[in-house]
Amino acid sequence: MKPDESAKEVQVSHRETGAVSLALGVAAVAMYGSPFLFFLHPWIRTIPLYLAVPLGICAIVFGACVLYRMRGDGGADRRRARAGVALGTVALAIPVVLLVWLEWSLQR
Repeated sequence: MKPDESAKEVQVSHRETGAVSLALGVAAVAMYGSPFLFFLHPWIRTIPLYLAVPLGICAIVFGACVLYRMRGDGGADRRRARAGVALGTVALAIPVVLLVWLEWSLQR
């Protein structure tokens, strides 16, 4: 194997795709469905709700880092990183919207 070929293999194997950001975003949004798992004990159903916001923040941070590293690469596929950032944003927006709605409804 020539030295140029091994360098290309290393470069391709360390290419970032944003899959971690996507996985964290999907997990964060999916955790909001845990209270509807009625076959579980009630305190087990509420534990994932405490993890949804930190996972959403991690999805946004990891996705933004990957997008920052991909900014000069014309052939890079940014869809997974963008989807992770979008899902992380949704995971952060849900509690904010609920808190605003709760504050508004309690003032009436």
